[in-house]
Amino acid sequence: MQLGKKVRDLRLRRGLTVQQLAEASSLSKGFISQVENDRTSPSLATLRSLALALETSVAYLVVEEERLPHLVRANQRSRLPIGGIASCVEVLSAQPKRNLELVLVELAPGLSADDKRHYHHGEECLLCLEGSVSLTYGEQELLLGPGDSCHYDGRVPHALVNRGVTAARVLVAMTPAAFEPTITVREPRAARVNGAVEIESIA
Repeated sequence: MQLGKKVRDLRLRRGLTVQQLAEASSLSKGFISQVENDRTSPSLATLRSLALALETSVAYLVVEEERLPHLVRANQRSRLPIGGIASCVEVLSAQPKRNLELVLVELAPGLSADDKRHYHHGEECLLCLEGSVSLTYGEQELLLGPGDSCHYDGRVPHALVNRGVTAARVLVAMTPAAFEPTITVREPRAARVNGAVEIESIA
């Protein structure tokens, strides 16, 4: 991956504008744009400033990565439990993360969770494999069954909920890679729909 692309991808992952990165690194906005478009070669001191502002290392910015295929066997997936319940996230894409991330989300039924929505830079596309889920996107609520998919802008507040009585399995692709699952599960309340569980990803 070229230096400019790495800087841009990290900036987007951190949710920074070019102006904010310029201020955090004490560099000019124009210079940041030149770096991201590979129109200049930063000095070591400049790279240190960028790495510090992007919360990464100089080595990551300058070392060329091998772009070999990354194979993930079914029994070797990174499995992340969610809230200590019968739900989890399996990471299907390369680790450490590249620009695209692919995860398999399993959501158990019969639970109620906080209704916080989240947002992040980039795009998401999800495919419902089993069960039924509800995607709250801005002011809209979209219901998806097996085989249904939805592609949307991650910058719009959204939440994914299992509103069925059986477990749901959803395939989620996002770019840039930004999936960090967090969930707070509470006992079902009368004011909430039984069988609802929400998963939140934070960029």
